[in-house]
Amino acid sequence: MKQNVKVISTIIVLTIILMACNSAITFPPVSQTPTNSHNQGQFVWHDLATYDPLAAKDFYSEVFDWEFETLGTGSNVYYVVKNKGIPIGGMFKLADKYGKAAEWIASISVPDVDAAISYNTSGGGKTIFKKAAFDGRGETALVQDPQGAFVAFLHSESGDPQPQRAGNIKMNSWLWNELWTNDLDASLGFYRGLTSSETEEVKAAKVPYFMFKQDNNTFSGAIGNPVEGARSAWMPYIKVKDVNATFEKAKAAGAHVMMEPTQSIRKGTVAVLMDPTGAQFTIQQWILR
Repeated sequence: MKQNVKVISTIIVLTIILMACNSAITFPPVSQTPTNSHNQGQFVWHDLATYDPLAAKDFYSEVFDWEFETLGTGSNVYYVVKNKGIPIGGMFKLADKYGKAAEWIASISVPDVDAAISYNTSGGGKTIFKKAAFDGRGETALVQDPQGAFVAFLHSESGDPQPQRAGNIKMNSWLWNELWTNDLDASLGFYRGLTSSETEEVKAAKVPYFMFKQDNNTFSGAIGNPVEGARSAWMPYIKVKDVNATFEKAKAAGAHVMMEPTQSIRKGTVAVLMDPTGAQFTIQQWILR
């Protein structure tokens, strides 16, 4: 993808202090049905940290028909993102001192948040927001991994959702998470150690591409960073029915184009975009095989 990506990302420093201070909020669990089981290495939640959540709400509502529930009041507000009534993520406002910044932060399931923080620190990573307990959600911490990608560690209060095959995931929901890293070998080793996952190379890929697997489940992927000069980052994918139609709708709603659908990349089924506040995401049309 290197030759197709046109926008260079900027380094974004994030905080979740706003959320932690709001002790009155009961956050939605990551699974609609309590499972009391945890799938180490599975991405189980997504939060958008943005300088302008109102603009972001308008955009995602227009493009994906997402709905929003407001929790909290005044300056302490958390917006629950819903797809067809089912919570799939959240959104909150960054402090003004961080300027016009935005990023989707994915939460990865870990059995012990403290142990995950220690592992990240020992590998050269940074703790951005230390462990805290969120009512209804569980224990979580925001870190920057040793290669510079932001990720949240999460041990959910009521268990993780059951893994789903791509074909069973609802339209306009999270399909995939992909690490764009400036050091592929180092990232593969780091996340293998963090999650006890195995990695499997996709032999048919045009560039080195690996998937993280746990038992019989495939949870995420990793690729060398296609954005020249950018830091490493986790890229969230949203499943759509028609990539071209969604791409045009997103552009009309104010999205910035990083990569338009092209037949040379996954047969034209993906497009990489930034929402109007600057948060990156990928849309993918899933073709049943």
